[in-house]
Amino acid sequence: MTLKSRLIGLVTILVLFATMAPSSFAQVQITVIPDVDNGDIVTNNNALASAPGANGSGVLIVGSLIATSPLTATVLRIAYPGPITSLPSGATNCTIGGFSTLSTTAGSGGAFSCGVPNGVPSNDPIRILGQSGVFAGMNAQPLLNTTNQRIEIQLPTVASNSSSGSFRLVGVRINANGLTGAQTVSASLNTTVNDYLLGSPSSGNVINTLNPGIATAAIGLAPGNTTIQTNATFGAGAATIFTNRNIARSAGAFILTEGCASCWRTKSQNGNNGGTLVDNSTQIRLTFNNVPAGVTLTLPGTIQTGTSTNNSSLAGTIGNTSITSSANTSIIDITGTSLTQVETMEIDYSVTLTTTAAVTTAGSITVTATMYPIGTGFDTTTTGNGPGGITLTNLPSEANGFPSFVDLEVGPVTIVNIVPANTTMLMPYAITLAPFDTGLAIANTTADPFGTGSGGATPASGTLTLNFYPTVATGAGTSFQLTTSSTVRPGAGLSSDGTLAAGATWTVLLSQLLTAAGQTGNFTGYVFIQTNFLNAHGTATISDFRTYSLTANVLVLPPPATTPRSGGAGSVESLNN
Repeated sequence: MTLKSRLIGLVTILVLFATMAPSSFAQVQITVIPDVDNGDIVTNNNALASAPGANGSGVLIVGSLIATSPLTATVLRIAYPGPITSLPSGATNCTIGGFSTLSTTAGSGGAFSCGVPNGVPSNDPIRILGQSGVFAGMNAQPLLNTTNQRIEIQLPTVASNSSSGSFRLVGVRINANGLTGAQTVSASLNTTVNDYLLGSPSSGNVINTLNPGIATAAIGLAPGNTTIQTNATFGAGAATIFTNRNIARSAGAFILTEGCASCWRTKSQNGNNGGTLVDNSTQIRLTFNNVPAGVTLTLPGTIQTGTSTNNSSLAGTIGNTSITSSANTSIIDITGTSLTQVETMEIDYSVTLTTTAAVTTAGSITVTATMYPIGTGFDTTTTGNGPGGITLTNLPSEANGFPSFVDLEVGPVTIVNIVPANTTMLMPYAITLAPFDTGLAIANTTADPFGTGSGGATPASGTLTLNFYPTVATGAGTSFQLTTSSTVRPGAGLSSDGTLAAGATWTVLLSQLLTAAGQTGNFTGYVFIQTNFLNAHGTATISDFRTYSLTANVLVLPPPATTPRSGGAGSVESLNN
């Protein structure tokens, strides 16, 4: 081949490359770098897809210059993992199925008004901030694509661009309900021939984890607390009401533990515009169940936070502080919280009764908790709300406030026990084996010199039930029971109806009890005694009625319904009690 022919071939190739360059090699490379919400609430209709409380936090869009070139109409599309539940500002802020121009013709895929949002705050909208370089003069109106869960942005058209640049997409929230794990946004372009190219990274996490807003609810105290803060007489535990309307324990406390370090937020932490811009903190609704008529639970005006430094940022106010059967809910408003510590709040309460309170039947009062307010996050109307009567799907709306949550009750936790007004006693050893017998004396001490107004007992009478657990040569025998009545009145001291009156003492021999219970023979074992009145006390005496006699107090046990005999360190039988 001659030199001339080689030169002609080279020129042809260079001309071909020059012709291909504008369409084959993009001149601005687009990458996305999200600011991350480390943890959000799995029931949140309006989860913040950016760092909470950080002014201007969002998704950083970077355009890196490769070569000077013309830039023509291109749409950047940022897709989110769930339906978007915030709105851009502006007269034209929605699109259906994507757009290539800012046409407002119905059905064209262009931009049009979403209409007036219901409850979505206008002062924390989806917006573009910090445009610089190639993006400095761009139209700053992002559009919500209501059908594809994405934000669409018209990139600048520039006759001859020689700049890099960046901007941030801010204010996007998503419906987190039904989502799990980390949540990721991804970018795409509607065309790749207009000198914009999608680079790497083109996606990234906007939420690292989704968690319950409230991890657990339980009886207890906040970290570092040893007593109920509003009543230092009591440590951790539920309140107790007896069915005779006596209050055995008048105060209690329960705790709620945060589901993740940044799940609980103040109003200002719930946005990215440098102030209190949304309706709600991550509020908590308490629902008190089975509150009998005549019972009032009094809550303090604020939550208790304990003495732990890891809990020192937490603060909150309690709305309704007087819980009754007709007003059984209260809202906690978070006013201070750390975004880096899992926190625990303590809610103290005290119990009062009227003289006619409906507590004569055993039961319990419980509490459940959920993030609040409850809402849906979307407009559920079926009429056309787009241009030309087109029905928009997933249009953000929140009538109950912003953010809002799906109801997910944590609990129930028993905070008040309503227990029978009785006394449980244990006689660890009893015997009838000639010549020995065991004498039992039970006193009903509800009659006393103090009076109910000065701390004395409320006089009451009641029957007695005894449960016998015999020992035989091969081990444990068959237990049996005896309840006093008008026809079962062994010994001396019982009234004609088989009750033991206030101020009276019942004396009886074990041999007499066995006969009344229809048992024959000897007995060696232990006996549980339950009286249907409070403040019973007793003694047991083993004697041969001649030269030997041994007397011991009958043990009085806390009510098993409120202080179980098994269950770890809190058990009445535990070694540290």
